[in-house]
Amino acid sequence: MSVMSIRIPDEKRKKLKAIASLEGKSMSSLVSDLIDDYVNEAMERLGEEHDLAEIMNVSEPSFSEWDNEEDEVYNDL
Repeated sequence: MSVMSIRIPDEKRKKLKAIASLEGKSMSSLVSDLIDDYVNEAMERLGEEHDLAEIMNVSEPSFSEWDNEEDEVYNDL
């Protein structure tokens, strides 16, 4: 499993954490559920003519921006 760090405004994080807590969810499970929903909806929009491997190959250049020394600390977790 990979670790992903994101930066969001404190107020937005507080609201998200409070809502997740009220629903008995962790922040990780809530974000994971939201990502699943987004991916499923995107795959439906893109249609069957695109498979996941093809999409990943097309988007590969954008991953280079995520490869930075600041996040290297998470690689060993």
